[in-house]
Amino acid sequence: MFERQQDIAGLALRLHGLRQPVIAAVNGPAAGGGLALVCASDIRIGSTSSVYAVGFIRAGFSACDIGVSWLLPRLVGTGRAHELMLTGRKFTAVEAERYGLLVELAEPDDLLERARATAGLILANPPLSVELTKAGMWAAVESDSFSATVEFENRQQMITAMTEDRGEATAAFLEKRAPRYRRR
Repeated sequence: MFERQQDIAGLALRLHGLRQPVIAAVNGPAAGGGLALVCASDIRIGSTSSVYAVGFIRAGFSACDIGVSWLLPRLVGTGRAHELMLTGRKFTAVEAERYGLLVELAEPDDLLERARATAGLILANPPLSVELTKAGMWAAVESDSFSATVEFENRQQMITAMTEDRGEATAAFLEKRAPRYRRR
């Protein structure tokens, strides 16, 4: 039973740990494990008809599962996370956006288009810069030291400064053309 629990929780860890940004496009209910996967995503867009709930506590389990007790307070604040986790109540997409869980709301028919548009904006950037930015953002969230975070950022800047893609970004900007990144 414990191994199964670890396997399930490991899914959120693997999603969170991907090098590529993860965009959650939520169209429908996201409760329990579904909410955990939403929380583990980097960008969260929900349809106006989506509904959310921690859910575990209402099923007789601890609400602290699949990383929700770590992720949710960082997204919505400690007080709101306590309220949602201790009550297990459902909350609407409008509430989810207001709390900070969602970064954007879309009509159900427009949801995938909005998620793809966001992905397109990300893909317009140098791949290594995107990867390092994602890693840096999560490292900063997980760090309890401002100075350590700045040092981490300094190292990332030196790495990206030496890439061909950084030079291509500058050249494309100056020449008013789309960049052609080669992941170098």
